[in-house]
Amino acid sequence: MIFLVLLFFGPLMVQSEAKADWLDDRLKGIELGPGRLDLSANVRFRYEYMDQFNIQTYGTGRDDEVLLTRVRVNLGYTLPQKINFFVQFQDARFFLSDLDKDDFGRSCPYLNELDLRQAFVEWREIGTSPLGFKVGRQAIKYGDNRIFGPGDWGNVGRYTWDAGKLLWQSKSVDVDIFAGERIFYLKDEFDDEHYPYKAYAAYAQIKAVPGNKLDLFYVVKHDSDETTKGESGLGDLLVQTVGFYAKGKWNRLDYASTFAYQFGDYGRDSVRAFGFNVEGGYTFPAPWKPRLAAAVSYASGDDDPKDGRHGTFDGVFGAIDLYYGRMNLFSWMNLVDLQVGVGVKPAEKMKLSLDYHHFRLAEDRDAWYYCTGKKMRWDPTGSSGSELGEEIDLIWKYQVCPRIGLMAGCAGFYPGEFVEKTGSHEDAYWAFGQIEIKI
Repeated sequence: MIFLVLLFFGPLMVQSEAKADWLDDRLKGIELGPGRLDLSANVRFRYEYMDQFNIQTYGTGRDDEVLLTRVRVNLGYTLPQKINFFVQFQDARFFLSDLDKDDFGRSCPYLNELDLRQAFVEWREIGTSPLGFKVGRQAIKYGDNRIFGPGDWGNVGRYTWDAGKLLWQSKSVDVDIFAGERIFYLKDEFDDEHYPYKAYAAYAQIKAVPGNKLDLFYVVKHDSDETTKGESGLGDLLVQTVGFYAKGKWNRLDYASTFAYQFGDYGRDSVRAFGFNVEGGYTFPAPWKPRLAAAVSYASGDDDPKDGRHGTFDGVFGAIDLYYGRMNLFSWMNLVDLQVGVGVKPAEKMKLSLDYHHFRLAEDRDAWYYCTGKKMRWDPTGSSGSELGEEIDLIWKYQVCPRIGLMAGCAGFYPGEFVEKTGSHEDAYWAFGQIEIKI
């Protein structure tokens, strides 16, 4: 019903867009003291229906629905020297669901009442030098968001950092070096706490390859409190990740690939893990511009839960909602995801995509890890097999006008042998409708 209402009012929104152009003049470039002030906001409403699963678990035995609301208000101030100050406030809430905020711990992925999401100062070019910096609370994203991504599909968001960045820019390469602590979202308090680990990274974006994109990265996740429990006992957490992201296009063919290798310490265990993604697509010279694509995503698992070696790839700090099924039943951990899909553009501002995923465990003695990163099911004997199941996703997008975007979709998950042998194994279904308004 909500979706039909949005479609009905869509044309009216388009007509009003031209009349609302005056907002750009009123809210952007406001002269204030020595600099200029920019004001903007983003408002999003999404309704979701879930059958046999929810954001916490699979196999609930019932259906649920949720109405998600999120408002972000942005204030930017720029000095003549191109020094930028940016502040973003967020208010995220949920309604209708059988789940209550008390069903979650101190952090709830649906709820973040009025809070400070970002507040930083950025000076990308100090004077005429190639050096710059960015310091403060910030969202960090690179490439396709698979290694570093804010996870904005979630109502609250997945990753925000209190961090300091050193920036270096040239014609051939941009390099960011930073250190930060991940924000722990508190549902009823100001977000002033962090996760127990710290992150350090160097990320280079190579610009010297014409028609292609190549990023190189080195990421460290470190917790020295000796509370990480490995197979051999408690110790420090020191996971180091090195790898690359590449993307390009040749005529009607396109490709993208990510590879990451991890080493270090997990408690008293040594870390040896890796993950990769390879995707290729072809766009046909036909009406609706149909694109066929195929992809493989892999994240290593732990093949022996008693050998003192940690082999489960941890997904680094990337988004998951776009990649491993839109129902968010899986993380980039102990996973093989074989995907094929087709996308079309029935109209200039409309996109429609249909994707099929086949999921299985990379190692059958390791666990199925949910979108939360926690173990959903585990058979350490490996006797339950490795077949997790299949998922079909149908997604529709329509950009009504530059300020208003509509999105809707549905999906189904059909469990495989591993799920059937380790607990409840009902087919799960999901549907949603969303409107996003930019001011």
